[in-house]
Amino acid sequence: MLGKLKLYFRIVPVILILFLFLLGATARLYNLQITNGDANLRQTEKRVVRTVTLSAARGELLDRYGRPLVVNRLSYALRIDRDRLLSAEDPNGALDRLTRLMKAQGVAYEDGFPVIGPYYHYRFDLAAQDETRLARFLEKVGWPELSAAAFMEKLIERFGIDPEWDVETKLRVAGVRYELELRYLFNKEAPYYFIAPYQFAADVDMALIGIVREQDFPGVLVDTVPIREYRTAVAAHLLGRVGAIPEEQAGDYEALGYAADETVGLDGMEYGLEKWLRGQDGQRVEETTKGGKVTNIVSSVAPAPGQNCLLTIDIRLQERVERALSSGVQALYDRGVGERLPEEHLAGGGATVLMSVKTGEILAMASYPTFDLARFQEDFALLVADPMSPMLNRAIAGVYEPGSTYKMTTALAALESGTITPQSTVYDTGTYMYYAPSYTPRCTGVHGSVNLARAIQVSCNYFFYDVGRRTGIEAIDEYARKLGFGAITGIELPGERPGILAGPEARKERGEVWNGGDVLQAAIGQSDNLFTPLQMCGYVATLANGGVRLRPHLLSTVKSYDYSQTIYDEQVEVVGTMDLKADTLDTILSGMRRVAQPGGTAASVFASYPIPVGAKTGSAQKAADGRPANGVFVAFAPFDDPEVAVAVVVERGGAGARVAPIAKEIFDAYFEGAANMSGLPGENQLQG
Repeated sequence: MLGKLKLYFRIVPVILILFLFLLGATARLYNLQITNGDANLRQTEKRVVRTVTLSAARGELLDRYGRPLVVNRLSYALRIDRDRLLSAEDPNGALDRLTRLMKAQGVAYEDGFPVIGPYYHYRFDLAAQDETRLARFLEKVGWPELSAAAFMEKLIERFGIDPEWDVETKLRVAGVRYELELRYLFNKEAPYYFIAPYQFAADVDMALIGIVREQDFPGVLVDTVPIREYRTAVAAHLLGRVGAIPEEQAGDYEALGYAADETVGLDGMEYGLEKWLRGQDGQRVEETTKGGKVTNIVSSVAPAPGQNCLLTIDIRLQERVERALSSGVQALYDRGVGERLPEEHLAGGGATVLMSVKTGEILAMASYPTFDLARFQEDFALLVADPMSPMLNRAIAGVYEPGSTYKMTTALAALESGTITPQSTVYDTGTYMYYAPSYTPRCTGVHGSVNLARAIQVSCNYFFYDVGRRTGIEAIDEYARKLGFGAITGIELPGERPGILAGPEARKERGEVWNGGDVLQAAIGQSDNLFTPLQMCGYVATLANGGVRLRPHLLSTVKSYDYSQTIYDEQVEVVGTMDLKADTLDTILSGMRRVAQPGGTAASVFASYPIPVGAKTGSAQKAADGRPANGVFVAFAPFDDPEVAVAVVVERGGAGARVAPIAKEIFDAYFEGAANMSGLPGENQLQG
């Protein structure tokens, strides 16, 4: 009995405590939901929690002496949150007001909408990326391929757009809704953090920001973001652009941890150095009113900026190289006009590369025609429509027959295989008769008895026809590969092409047959041979470097964002070494020296040049329709202690000797600059 009483006195207090706790909780819930329920509901509706991405500044791009090329500046951007917009009472009306405001203020906003009016039809200048986005949109919503009018009809129904609105209003509103829907459809299966607001307009001024805030557009957010600013009007093909992640690559970037609204490098070094330049975005969790006014910062993680990258180029040298190429092409164009050539026969595009023989650093690289990165958006339609393809980096993506500049490759294979010796001679009668009567190619002249050095000096086709036939295409291709032909160099720029190495393999891939006589044209740099100016420059640098081939590169040094630390230094990378006979290179280089001396094909330009040069001219006949050949020229200097190699190609330039003056101007710029270096800080040191 006593034990039961003790148990009773222990249980009762516990039950009493539980009862009091439940009573208090019930009273609190009654107060929240019944007594003050309406007030609390109104307060909750006024408070919205949003996560804001704090954009990290990208690292800056500088030249080898620390001169800024691409930097950041802060600007305002308008973004639209789809969920908040659609929860508003009249989202389409809000977008109508917003787009009207932008039009009235003369402010452009992102618009990749494929349909235009007044009669609905697809845009004729639709970019390839926008075509892809349209196709993916149709696939996601399960619609077949539609006419523009049918597409608009379905969008108007899907988005609840007033059918009584005029065409222009429907297009404006549908365009923004389409952009919002694209991001939702492509990312709705991803984690929520990857679905970000749509950046509607970038780099807007404070006047417009004030109007937007005053009129309180639902779902429209104002953010401060860093944008790229170009401190140079040159090197457009090298520096590159940034922008939103292309839809077709969204999955790849998501796998790397990118958010959907991040800015990435699209081309040039912005793309090639993405891993260094990209910062880590921060995040801020805010409490806001339903209208978007911030009432409290819940938490914040600061963004981490990217690293600064110093390139190998000297921007002042780059400016002079681009000017030399542009003026050189224009002079050849004017010469053709003076000769009354038809328009399609006049000199056109071109490219040049200047490379350090000892390090593989690219000191300058130019492609003509070019464009202004700062005006890219405004000029985009013109650039796309331009038949000269100014956005193509011809230095790495243009492929050309090397012509007679390739003859040192044939010479190298012939000497190393034992087919000839430096003293061997061939008697040039003008017409090569080995395959007569079916094939009788001619030489550019009748040179009589010539040895290798002399054949290079006067560019004797007959000599290389005979030597190439006896050496064989297999041996020629073996040494061509060792010199870097037919493969990408590995430079940091995207879009590099490997070119084509003439021979049975290339023909077989195309389902064609390689004939015995084809080696004659291959031996003089014609046939199927197609290489980039970068490959040609690397080839000459390898010869000047004693058979050591280096990987060309544009990155010099990576610094921390505050420049306090060196994160990475690019090293010289040897990608191939040839163990050559003692007199092989001496003979070939001797012939190249003679090209620039009296009696050589480049003597008119370099015979009196104060710095000794080794060179080779080339005239690559691309078509048999009477158009002038492409002019090709390669050289290195100084001859006795090579520092730099250069390659120049001008489409329809006529002859290698005609483009040699461009190389001379480039050498002038380089050696004059080298003589004036005392006033500059050392490499990788920032200028004040």
